[in-house]
Amino acid sequence: MRAFLAVPADPAWAAAAAPVAARLRAESPRASWTRADAWHLTVKFLGEVSEENARGFGDDVAAAASESRSGALPTAGALVLPPRGRPRVLAAGFAPSDVGAALAELARRADQAAARIGVEREGRPFRPHVTLARVRDPWPAAAVEAFRRALDGAGLPAFRCERCVLYESRLNPSGAVHTPLRTFAFGSPSEASA
Repeated sequence: MRAFLAVPADPAWAAAAAPVAARLRAESPRASWTRADAWHLTVKFLGEVSEENARGFGDDVAAAASESRSGALPTAGALVLPPRGRPRVLAAGFAPSDVGAALAELARRADQAAARIGVEREGRPFRPHVTLARVRDPWPAAAVEAFRRALDGAGLPAFRCERCVLYESRLNPSGAVHTPLRTFAFGSPSEASA
């Protein structure tokens, strides 16, 4: 199965972001836009793994999630990846915070758990984001800048992080379908959101 660990979209954040994404989609060059019902913050992408390995990974992640913090992750506007060169991913980014630090630690521990089942270690630092679009055909610089301005000025609320989910992902022509396999509640609330 194709699997990944993620924080599911906060409904209030998604409700605020959906009209912004719809407007951007209508005004922007061609891209593969993600559906609001599939938005999430990826903690660790596993790729193709066996059911047994997915179970083992989930067992390892359960302890890490219970030691993580719940709370609000402040939205920081647009994120374009990679930061240099031709953009491939257009996303909403998040500002540094204690919740972000807890997510980074969870990502580090999930990366270790994934390595134990043979998944390649992550080569980049964890950067929480919600992917809004994937760009296959190059966009003009003005279109990328318009995306940045629109998202930076959207005033999106903080993104509530209370749990992570191990998902199975099935690709189909209308987009990926994410099926929850296991849910892991975060432990202590952040002091900033308590």
